Amino acid sequence: MARCTATRNLEVHHKRIDGGNRLNNAQVLCQKCHVNTSSFGTHGHNPPDFSETTKQEALKQAGHRCECTKDNCHN
Repeated sequence: MARCTATRNLEVHHKRIDGGNRLNNAQVLCQKCHVNTSSFGTHGHNPPDFSETTKQEALKQAGHRCECTKDNCHN
């Protein structure tokens, strides 16, 4: 699987809605890949935003690049 190469319009996504706001539940995605997640735009429980510190650390760990590896998501 190829990793998305986007480096702009990055967002920090919750891997699991009920997984908390720690770094281990954060995934960096570009807007296009974020919209293609199964939980994007669903009604109901929305987790609180990540802190700026967590967002910055997630971006750093991701190399300031989208972490999506799904097929047909970012092509």
